[in-house]
Amino acid sequence: MSFYRITLPKTVTSQHNHISTPKTMKNGPRNTNPVNGVELRRQQSNSYCRQYFSESLSCGFRMCWFLHIPVDGDEKFCIETVIRFTKNPMCLQRAGAVFTGYYQNNPLGVYFSMQVLLSLLWALLKAGMVSDVFSVLNISLAHKKVPGPEFVLALFNYVREKSLLGLGPELMQLTFKMAEAGLVLDCLDCVKNTPEFQQTNSHVSGSGSGNHKLSTSAPFPEYLNLAHSIVEIELCTKQEDWRRMGEVFRSICQSSQRPNQVERISGRITIALLSESKDKLSLPFATFAETVCQNEEEGLNRSFLGRIGVSLMLRYHKTHQWAKGRRVVEVLSNCKVNYSNLKGLFGNEDATSRCFLVTVATELFLLSGSVEGALNTLRENKWFVSSSAWPCEPADLESRTRVLMRLAEKSSHRDSLDVLSNLPGLKEPNDLVDISMYAPLFNSHLQVCLDRQILPVASDTVDFMCSKNLAVDQTMLQKLLHKLGKQNLWLRAREVFRHTLSVGYYPGMSAPPGFMSLIVPCRLGEVELALTFEMFITVNATVLLHLPENTTSCLSITLKRTQSCESEYLTASSRLLSAACIPHPKLDVVYTAVNSSQEQVFTLDISSARAWLRQNHLWANEVWTH
Repeated sequence: MSFYRITLPKTVTSQHNHISTPKTMKNGPRNTNPVNGVELRRQQSNSYCRQYFSESLSCGFRMCWFLHIPVDGDEKFCIETVIRFTKNPMCLQRAGAVFTGYYQNNPLGVYFSMQVLLSLLWALLKAGMVSDVFSVLNISLAHKKVPGPEFVLALFNYVREKSLLGLGPELMQLTFKMAEAGLVLDCLDCVKNTPEFQQTNSHVSGSGSGNHKLSTSAPFPEYLNLAHSIVEIELCTKQEDWRRMGEVFRSICQSSQRPNQVERISGRITIALLSESKDKLSLPFATFAETVCQNEEEGLNRSFLGRIGVSLMLRYHKTHQWAKGRRVVEVLSNCKVNYSNLKGLFGNEDATSRCFLVTVATELFLLSGSVEGALNTLRENKWFVSSSAWPCEPADLESRTRVLMRLAEKSSHRDSLDVLSNLPGLKEPNDLVDISMYAPLFNSHLQVCLDRQILPVASDTVDFMCSKNLAVDQTMLQKLLHKLGKQNLWLRAREVFRHTLSVGYYPGMSAPPGFMSLIVPCRLGEVELALTFEMFITVNATVLLHLPENTTSCLSITLKRTQSCESEYLTASSRLLSAACIPHPKLDVVYTAVNSSQEQVFTLDISSARAWLRQNHLWANEVWTH
């Protein structure tokens, strides 16, 4: 077999051909016996192995007399060979060997190309030749040439996806070398200065830096896995690869036995997700969380995903990024993460109460324009304020009150009542809250409902206020009963009147059962008086029904003075006579006299009372005597 000088194809040229004189790196390896041009050409002609440098052939000799590595100074031939071999999958290993063999003993010259190095690294990685990748990287790093974060992340991805755990220690060593050579990784200082890594570092160094045939199934220390993950997360941040970050995080949660380590990782991820991304409108957390929640399993991943979300919520709320904060809450809800039971990841968030978290989530929806989202947030959390396990501070109550008041202004009338009914201290007593201060809010809401004829909500508002001993404006109460009566909503009018009467809203009224005597304040309206007549007749039903037909007994009604103005008192007497015409059948009421207190006394005809009672006794007895 004969060997000849290999002649490169005409199409393969170097991008540096315009530079005539080679340059050497200041600290790179030097050829101590450089050859001149004539000698170099002679070496090339007589020394290179034709088969080895051919794309279609291979050298089968165990001991070949001819060179398999470019001679010192022949960088042009080296680079052109690497370019040719990189394009041919069958020659990739030789491409790596040519590159490492030449630059192990030679400085970088004018023909060196970073693009050629990256093409070689990517080709080797895609072919799964990780050991060759490590060899090339070790040589390039000796010359301070570092691939970008994209390639480093891809290398980390491959090692993790293929479970090449035994390569982890050397990969970390290479990462530190890359950082020293110019790859910016802020996370490395917190990793390499710890005792655990120093121990790993000395172990790997002792095994020999030139040995790249590490066992891919060797045990991977948990701490080294943590360091590996920290670096990978920072690389994901630089590449804005949030999906990959989610995969890394999920892997950590599944493999780690130490929650405090997962907490550290989660803190770094939170900071990464808050970083300014190229797409200003995107929410990195959405892609990240979607990846983490692909499996329905519970555990560390859901818990720490929620804590990451809580920290993001609080930060977006603090910086008034309402839309982004709202989307965080939506993502957590979609992932079925109960964020309100979780704490943030940073020290200043540890004291955040559950009440405040629910308030923040509500306000994020409200201030981003979603009233429905705000209401749903509160309802999903059952309007939580405090408990023995989750106490809250006065400031938390103030924040909740402020948000609920703003929400009530923007909600429908029915929802507004629901919101106001859940103000702190109303559903569950709280010593920190004086609920009497809420009365003006409810009266304002009552006024709006009356003005807009939303009578069912107005009635419910009065009922709730009475149940909580909140003072109802007497004028609005009278107005409500009047409107209910005029719209023939008598059942609801009776309920409201009876409830307000039972809690003391008509202190001057007196109608003891069986006494046949009624005292009514002169300030009552027609509907209130009509309801009073119904009650008066019903509570005296037993006596009325047993009186003989020709009885001389009567039902007495006294109009009690509560106003000093005589004209207003006389108007009240007119209202009383008009009120007698409202019940069906009508009642006969006549003026009879003035008592010693100068109060008018009226008589209610017993026969008309009996007629009304016979027609209405079934429901009347149920309403007025129970």
